[in-house]
Amino acid sequence: MGHDPRRNSSSADDFVVVSHEALFAPPGAALCDACGCTVAAQADSDDPGSPGRGTYLWVRGGETTLEHVPLCAACASAIGVTALARWEIEEEEG
Repeated sequence: MGHDPRRNSSSADDFVVVSHEALFAPPGAALCDACGCTVAAQADSDDPGSPGRGTYLWVRGGETTLEHVPLCAACASAIGVTALARWEIEEEEG
């Protein structure tokens, strides 16, 4: 019996994976895409404790896609500092 690709096909829209922290998040609260914690409402953008946002960029089949995701302040800072450090390493290497 062969497999029919039209049946039992799954896509990203068919299921969602979450951590236990989602059970305790207020309804409609944004979750950090890196660590999954609840992201507080956007405060003043100059406040170092303000949440951030990340952007995924990918190209597939000639189509460029951008996806903006929420990040908590700690993850936004860590990702930003890591990116700057890697950039500096690349600049030193040539």
